[in-house]
Amino acid sequence: MIRTKKLDEKKLNFWESIYIVEIVKGLVVTMRHFFINLFFPSRIITVSYPEENLPLIGNAKLKSLHRIKLRKDGSPKCVACMMCATICPSKCIYIEADETENYVEKYPKVFNIDMSKCVMCGLCVEACPEDAISMDTGEIVGGSYDRFRNYKNGGLFLTKNELFRHLPHETISKSGAANRLANKYLEDKND
Repeated sequence: MIRTKKLDEKKLNFWESIYIVEIVKGLVVTMRHFFINLFFPSRIITVSYPEENLPLIGNAKLKSLHRIKLRKDGSPKCVACMMCATICPSKCIYIEADETENYVEKYPKVFNIDMSKCVMCGLCVEACPEDAISMDTGEIVGGSYDRFRNYKNGGLFLTKNELFRHLPHETISKSGAANRLANKYLEDKND
């Protein structure tokens, strides 16, 4: 059998029942912020987003817009292994593989990411064996005033042209098995 315990409710006096004290406390806070913002506009902390952006604080590990890293010669690091497309929980990555002219490795003939489906989980970055895909651009999806300026057909659909790029501060990585093979092939080709 379930026992119930009856609680004694405190009776409110007249001043507590009309909540005048609590209303005055709330108005004091509101008026304090109003007058501080009115007379000291430099202390306003509100940012008119997206027209105005603040820099990210410190070394924020923000998952931002995707990109495919490039090698020294400008070719994509991606070897079209399909691991990112396989692990993606929202199935927003579409890849068509094609052979390179040297038949050493594949490359993505088509590489599309539908950002309207992407949940920004970062599993594609973790799954990539060649460290080819990353989310380190610092661009927040839909974070600019002209929200669809870089996207195909006015939608959130990234193609190879938007994905394959270097960042200004990036150093080119030579790690990864396919990168070593490709770099060796390119060095032999140049000799």
